[in-house]
Amino acid sequence: MRHDRIETLTCGMVSSENSVNAMSHASQKNPSEAYITARYERWRTMTVPFEYKRSKSERLAAILLQTGGFPKRALELGVGPGGIAGPLSHHGIRLVGMDLSIEALLRAKDHCKNDDVSLLRGSGFSLPFASGSFPVVYASQVLHLFDHDGRLALMREALRVLEPGGRFVFDMKNVVTHAFRYLGATPDRRRRNFPPRAELRSLLGEAGFVNAETRPGLLPGIGLVDVPNIPLFKAFAHTVFFVARRP
Repeated sequence: MRHDRIETLTCGMVSSENSVNAMSHASQKNPSEAYITARYERWRTMTVPFEYKRSKSERLAAILLQTGGFPKRALELGVGPGGIAGPLSHHGIRLVGMDLSIEALLRAKDHCKNDDVSLLRGSGFSLPFASGSFPVVYASQVLHLFDHDGRLALMREALRVLEPGGRFVFDMKNVVTHAFRYLGATPDRRRRNFPPRAELRSLLGEAGFVNAETRPGLLPGIGLVDVPNIPLFKAFAHTVFFVARRP
């Protein structure tokens, strides 16, 4: 990794010149950055459902265990206030949480103060890490923020920083469990937030990933961590996880 301090800093925050420059460079090349910048202000005051995040973190941990085991370290893209990263680190995983939002990182710094989580301000479109730095890169409900080109660019950058055989894990909202939001959205918002699974699989292949598979996320109203991997639960889970590997 280019930032050695990240490996030893516990819930510290790095905002180096390199990471800020990378963020600015990415913003110029990716219109998707402008889309999410408008959302940053909400982190100052919004109520974060940390209990839900904890349950979701345990579901993610179960998926990691089932698809290759716990890695020694992992990178989270769009760490937000740290609701996933904090609990996940309790499984012996050293987490690096990355986000563009200073407001989100400040909340994460407080929430993860007792966890093995390091925080970095920067862009997922231009990650400040050497190629092959992580065995796992994951993103919790982040890829729905971007359009087709933005998702592809993010996937390619995740592939670059993964070790050979490393896993990229992310989840997307289900139409069934977000029906009112889907029906009330504009056509552009629907395409952005609810892309077909076949399209996501195609994007993963185009980015260079192999062996993509899906797993159901949490079931609404049920804090079940070990959700059977069957089509019925994939259809009615709050989100669906994708797991893909770097060759």
